[in-house]
This record gives sequence, structure tokens and C-alpha cells, in this order.
Amino acid sequence: MNVFFPIRAFYPSQVGGPSNALYWHTCALKENGIDVRIVTTTWGIQEGEVHENIWIEEQCGKVFYGRGSASTPRIIRKALAQVHNAEILHLNSLFHGLSIATFFYTRLFFPKKKMVWSVRGELSPEALRFGSIKKRMLLIMYKLFNKKVLFHSTSPQETLNILSQFPDVEVVEIPNFLLPEPRMVVDIKKQFLYMGRIHPIKALDKLIRGISLSRLFVSQGYRLVLVGEHTADNQSYFNGLHKLVEELNLVNHVEFKGLLTGQNKESAYAESYALVLPSESENFGNVVVEAMNHGTPVIAAKGTPWAILEERRCGYHIENSPEEIAKALDRMILLDDEDYLEMRQNAIRLVDDQFNIRTKIHIWTDRYKKLLNR
Repeated sequence: MNVFFPIRAFYPSQVGGPSNALYWHTCALKENGIDVRIVTTTWGIQEGEVHENIWIEEQCGKVFYGRGSASTPRIIRKALAQVHNAEILHLNSLFHGLSIATFFYTRLFFPKKKMVWSVRGELSPEALRFGSIKKRMLLIMYKLFNKKVLFHSTSPQETLNILSQFPDVEVVEIPNFLLPEPRMVVDIKKQFLYMGRIHPIKALDKLIRGISLSRLFVSQGYRLVLVGEHTADNQSYFNGLHKLVEELNLVNHVEFKGLLTGQNKESAYAESYALVLPSESENFGNVVVEAMNHGTPVIAAKGTPWAILEERRCGYHIENSPEEIAKALDRMILLDDEDYLEMRQNAIRLVDDQFNIRTKIHIWTDRYKKLLNR
């Protein structure tokens, strides 16, 4: 079996969760004897970090890192050439140029080709607000060509989002799996961590306001560390967050750390008292699993699919109003040592039980085989 993945950003890029999720996914596929090919760009990758514009053999399969954007003709041509021999195409965006071109080319010239489409949160109402005219036009066109496409969601809410746009399609619901990093044993600091993009949909303004409303955060000497980058079109939002921190007299309690990768990223997870994910909408949230892998509890907003945090007693699932964030911060800070240690142990167990790619990849290989044989 061979599977082809055209994707805008891919490991070692750290632009968005799919960069890593697809790397773990493709590595596990290759380990299980599946021929994997990936055409991607160098978005989020520093010059010299990978070999560009040639096919290279990696642990995840054969990869082509094209210099340029997802709409660069050379990269699109390279992707379209892979369609001919691929048994399954696995797309990972609805609205980026590489996926758009590959989808319509395949539908026009290879209409019987098997196709999986992971929408990666792009159909949530919150996400559809951004670039809405282009997205509306594309969704109308997709409805004319989406027969026999297997859509992939990572949560029940994302399944509903897909069916609200494409009522008659088949949807398979599979969470993201990861290859757990070695767990670190470090001293835990009085810090809460946010890890991810700096973007309005992440509701970081509500998190900062929540800190200011907390009874204990400042008085007990805690800090918020924000790890992540922003794009040029979100510069005003980024500036607004800095201004908000100053207005609320939180300069000594909030740190903008920028992008962290590798061991620096894993250290940030391991040394933090808890991770906070206050997003308005999140189809999954790899950072939740990455944090729990080190035993770090999580506070996640109800715009994320993490009700299991409450069920497995490894965090809180809350409304993302500043008031509810403040209550959750205080509740976490007030945990006694025994309860906090139990929460950390529960987090690690949850990762091992449900999100380890090595023990869960059979779910995907079985699904691909079923798709080929039907």
C-alpha cells in the first residue's frame, strides 16, 4: 500500500499541530510497511535545516521540501505528479493551495482515486470567520466533487462541523496520536504555560484577564509563560496582548517566550505546574497530549474537545471566560500535594492508554485497507 500526503507545513516545521501529528503518523505507517510520500514546503523551516527541492529518504518516508509557498507552481507540479501512482491521497487542509490543487486535479483526472481528508479544525464556525469569502466559494465547489471522499475528524464536535457543511459524506473520527518524548524529571516551577500560535482564536486576552481576576495567581508568586509565534497579520493582536499585560500591572507575571522547539519545548512542558489552553475553538490540541506526557495537568476551554480531563481527573474543562479561568487557576493552585501528584500520574496514564502512536497506528492502517477494499 502507498499513501501520498501533500501538506503545507511538515516537521521539522513547528507551524501548527499537523506538522508534528503527520510526522508521527507517517513514521508509524512506514514502520508498518506502508510506502509513504510527502510533498511539502519549507514554511517554518530555517534555511539549511533540510535539503530543498529534492526527494530525500526520511524516517517518515520519502519527502520533498519545496522552497516557496503552497501555491508555488514547482511544488504543485511535484504534488500532482504523485497522484498518478498513489493508492490513497491523504489531504490535510481545505483551504491551502497545495491541497486545493491536488483535490481538483485528482477529481478531474482520477475520479476513482481513494481519498482521505483531514479538515484540521478548518470547519469550526470560529475558523470560518477568517478569510470567509474565499472559504465560502471553495466549500460550494467542494460540495460538487466530494462523493466517495472519506472525511477525518479528531473529535465529536469536528464531526458535527463536517456534517454541517457536507451532510452526506462519510466521516471517521480518530484522535491525533503522538510518539511520546522521553519524560523529564525536573523541578516544577510556579508557572502556568500556554503553548501554541499567538492568534485571536486562542483567546489569550481572556487568559491574561483571568490572571488579573485570580485571588492567588499574583499573591502566590505564579507566572504565565506564553510560548509561540504570531504571523504578520496578527501583529496588532500580539501588540494588544502586551498592552493588556501592562494595563493590568502583570508585567512581572507574564512572559512572552517566542517559539521553543526540541528539548527546550519539552522542558517548558515538564517544569510547568499546568498547561492552559483557552481557545475559542480547537479540533484537537496536540499540546494537551504533549504536556500530559510529562505529567503536566491541563486546564482546557470547552471550545476544545477535552472533557476527558475531568473524567480521568488530570485537569479541568471550563468555559473560557476570564472569570472561569480565574476560578480554575485558583482551584489548581489550592490542590494539596497528594491530589496534585495523583493528577500528574493520571495524565501520564491517559497518554499511554489512548494517544501513543505505536499502539494505535493499527486504527489507521485498518481504515486505509478498508478504504482500498470497499
